[in-house]
Amino acid sequence: MLSRASRSTLTPSLRRNVAAPSRAKLHLIALQKPAAASQYHAAQLQQNKKAIAKRSFHTTPTIQKGITPESADPQAPSPQSNNAAAAAGAPHVVDATPLSDQHYHEVSEIYLNELLAEIERVQEDGSEIEAEYSAGVLNVVVPGVGTYVLNKQPPNHQIWLSSPISGPKRYDWVVQGDQMHEKQDTRGFINGQWIYLRDGSNLTDLLNDELAIDLPEDIYSEEDSL
Repeated sequence: MLSRASRSTLTPSLRRNVAAPSRAKLHLIALQKPAAASQYHAAQLQQNKKAIAKRSFHTTPTIQKGITPESADPQAPSPQSNNAAAAAGAPHVVDATPLSDQHYHEVSEIYLNELLAEIERVQEDGSEIEAEYSAGVLNVVVPGVGTYVLNKQPPNHQIWLSSPISGPKRYDWVVQGDQMHEKQDTRGFINGQWIYLRDGSNLTDLLNDELAIDLPEDIYSEEDSL
């Protein structure tokens, strides 16, 4: 058996050997931890790449429309005919009626002033629609919908429309029966009208539908000179 003095000398040495790992072992553990972490992150990155590769992305094309018709012959964003014959696929006029500058000025002024008068009438009935006409440009503001712009285009003898609903269109002056192949009952108007030549739709029909007004279908019927 060991004496008390020998045991007291041996015990601290044993404790040091058990409690304190060698420096070499600590160094090995320190090296192993970053390596294990690196392997874990590499595995996670690989899984993320595989997940991304399996995904499919879908995009919906957007449709843009300007305040005024910018192109040579603009197409409405959601073209829909405001003319019963055109909607049914019936043939429609494709050529404008020739106008002198003076005649164009007269018929375009009559139309825009008639439209302004109709808007003022619905205002008196309680409508919140607002309109302002100046220098050949008529701005019509419809709360909750947007601003309509109608402007005269003397060089083209046209009326341009920008609608927040149906988009930009250019309307030409067309007189019923001005072409030899047309029959008297092939159009829904008697005298001249502003027509969108792409589909034969009528400016008056569109404005009545979108502005909830009641502009006469043939506002030129009492104008003998037209």
